[in-house]
Amino acid sequence: MTVVEEEGRTSEEAVRAGLEKLGLGREYVLVEILEEGTRGFLGLGGRAARVRLTVTPTGSQLLHGRRLLEGLLRLVGVDAGVTVQEIEGVLRLEVRGEDAGLLIGKHGQTLDSLNFLFTRILSRQLGERAQVQIDVEEYRDRRRNLLIQRALKLAEQVKSTGEPVALEPMSPIDRRTIHVTLQRDSGVRTSSEGEGGLRRLVISPVSRRA
Repeated sequence: MTVVEEEGRTSEEAVRAGLEKLGLGREYVLVEILEEGTRGFLGLGGRAARVRLTVTPTGSQLLHGRRLLEGLLRLVGVDAGVTVQEIEGVLRLEVRGEDAGLLIGKHGQTLDSLNFLFTRILSRQLGERAQVQIDVEEYRDRRRNLLIQRALKLAEQVKSTGEPVALEPMSPIDRRTIHVTLQRDSGVRTSSEGEGGLRRLVISPVSRRA
């Protein structure tokens, strides 16, 4: 259990200082006011506010995950900072820094490999399966938006020509993005072919009966 105590002119200021030191959001700590601050007379004789922040179990996982990833980055010589948050049970780690782009690789392949390795290590250390997503400078959001636009354009092409289109081999995450984007389009269907790293998505027209 991680506990920190901080001081400030007010209890809120002390809480903010503690959260900044931990690198966590307020939802991941329990706050205990140890002493309310006083201003004193004419700015003299005042007393600082003191608070104690106790990290929650979820917050402890976030701290552990951040420290683990920071350690891995140091090992490979990447100078970058890491921020963490938990969204719907997924540990999301955002990497930012001058060297961070080295972690992406072609079409995010290096990033996906890092994500896989990190998930295995973290799950073993926590003693339970961890759901993890590592991102670099919001690369995944940009990649996802590009794939969505590409999927919509290719779907229109397939419906216009009546010919299927096979995409290049993609990661499971990228294939799922395209599949989810097109699953409500009744004019096309998506399927996967190939094995392992050569697995690709095929967009095919849906034949309509007269």
